[in-house]
This record gives sequence, structure tokens and C-alpha cells, in this order.
Amino acid sequence: MSGRGVYFDGMNNLAVNEFVVLDVETTGLEAERGHEVIEIGAQKVRGRQVVDQFVHLVKPTRPMDADAQRVHGITQADLDRDGRPANQVIPELVDFIGDAIIVAHNAPFDVGFINEHLKRLGQPVLTNQVLDTLEIAKRYLFLASYRLSNVAAYLKIPQPSAHRALVDVETTREVFFKLIERAQK
Repeated sequence: MSGRGVYFDGMNNLAVNEFVVLDVETTGLEAERGHEVIEIGAQKVRGRQVVDQFVHLVKPTRPMDADAQRVHGITQADLDRDGRPANQVIPELVDFIGDAIIVAHNAPFDVGFINEHLKRLGQPVLTNQVLDTLEIAKRYLFLASYRLSNVAAYLKIPQPSAHRALVDVETTREVFFKLIERAQK
């Protein structure tokens, strides 16, 4: 994930800093076994305002299986029509993120997939500071499950039913804001 680990101290000051909320959709759960990113969503946030966003479908190097399609509703036809190769999209994402703090729910998964793609491309991995809303939620909430949908429901954050990258980014962003409020108390 990050060479500097999960950054959590100074949370009160984060509300006014710039950070990037990130989510990926994939062909499977294991980047090391060849599963690939098929959609990336990211929003650059300054204070509580979204100032830029990055959303792209990524065309995998091999056909996607039916199980992956059922999870997020992205079809092979969508990827063939609108997807771009990872060697184009991933470097653009790295430029978009820059040196900003990355916020993600289950960050080792999302950042791990991006880093695995970067390794395949012979590029340096991300070393940004990372805030994992799953780990922060575990610190401040007592829930049976810390899935993004459960944390959002507990914090009374409305969620669309689609399991897509930008939808998950928007939900993660709102979860993060609510967790900041709890941390400040």
C-alpha cells in the first residue's frame, strides 16, 4: 500500500486539506493472480468540495467472467466499447492523484490493485499517505460488518444500489466526512 503507512493523526486538520478518494472495480479479488482493474473512480476533494474527478473504464487483457459482471454490472461489451488500456489509464490516474493523501474503503485492495498494475507497467508504485475508512470505522464504530454499505447505512448516508467505482467513491467520501466529525468529538 503506502510506504508511509496509514495516516490518521491530524485528522482534525484534514477537512481543509486536499485529498483523493479512490475506488476500483476489478475482474476478481487477487491482483497477484492476474485479476485486473476494469473501472477507476477518483475524486479530488478540497475541504468538503469536490474540485475534480477521474472516472474511466479499463479494458482488461483477457475476457471478464460472468461472476465479475454480476458484482458490478459492467459487461465485456461496455469494456470493449468504452474501455481504454491500463497502460494509458493507470499513469493518468497517478498524475491525477499526484502527492495527495488517498482515501479509500479497504485501501489495501484498491491501492494494491493500482500498484500491481504499476508494477506490470514497470512504473514506481504509489507511496502516498493513505487513509482507510474501513480501519477508521473500526476505531470509532462497533458494527458486525464493516463493509462500505454497512458503515454508510449506520451513518445514515444514502446509497444508490449500483456497485460502481464513482458511486463507491461518493459513498466513501461521505463516510469519511462523518468519521472526521466523530473523530473531532
